[in-house]
Amino acid sequence: MVWKGILEANVRDLRELERRGLISKDETRRLSAVTEQHPMSVTPYYLSLIDWSDPDDPIRKMAIPSEGELSPLGSYDTSGERENTRLPGLQHKYSRTALVLVTNRCAVYCRHCFRKRLVGLPSDEVLRRFGDAAEYVARHPEISNVLLSGGDPLVLSTEALALLIEKLSPIAHLNFIRIGTRIPVVLP
Repeated sequence: MVWKGILEANVRDLRELERRGLISKDETRRLSAVTEQHPMSVTPYYLSLIDWSDPDDPIRKMAIPSEGELSPLGSYDTSGERENTRLPGLQHKYSRTALVLVTNRCAVYCRHCFRKRLVGLPSDEVLRRFGDAAEYVARHPEISNVLLSGGDPLVLSTEALALLIEKLSPIAHLNFIRIGTRIPVVLP
């Protein structure tokens, strides 16, 4: 698949940005502590949209690390995931919606991501036994929709995504199976 090859060409290293003349040696040095804690991965397409002469470029702020990411202020759990997790990888925050974390990979690791504690890093929080999530949804008739999320479900193979949807489709009380993705924006 062509898109998988494109993802292999993602820029994952500050030194690569420096080699391309996009950031300075000083920026590489200052930001290396950020990428040690929160990996960087940006598609070539998304990099091409950045106005590198503008330090406030919005796409740059979404895709390129900043020192503010290491601030001790705030929380990694800004959406209350801890108290709404019913199984590892399944959250039931809103009565009618179940959110299922199906992968910890994305095409671009967004710097504002509230799941950066797991995106691009080894994690037990991402659902490994999807059948358990489907059983949970089946036992809760108030759930009318499931949001497949992560990471980005569209980095999974078509076969893997089909299996997830096939497990959920027979559940009579589900009206929607949604996919939370940024692929159309970062890898059109």
